Amino acid sequence: MINAIIRILAIVIWTVCIYGFLGGAFVYRETLPNGLYNLYILTMYKTLPPPPKGPSYCNFLTAGRYALALPCDLKPPFIGWLQGGRY
Repeated sequence: MINAIIRILAIVIWTVCIYGFLGGAFVYRETLPNGLYNLYILTMYKTLPPPPKGPSYCNFLTAGRYALALPCDLKPPFIGWLQGGRY
């Protein structure tokens, strides 16, 4: 029983790590009183420049205020870093 729990926990942790390494993001949307909204995007890459210089993110799974997102061009950010900052 304990081995099954450890395996499930390891699978969840590795899935989140691989998702983050490939450029995946966790998104929180906050609606402001004036009708606009703020997007908070949490990624493993904390020093990415914002679009258009950096990658733009497209949500692929949304649940209310929360979403999962990937770079719109499906190119992981580390490839842009390897190419000298050309995202």
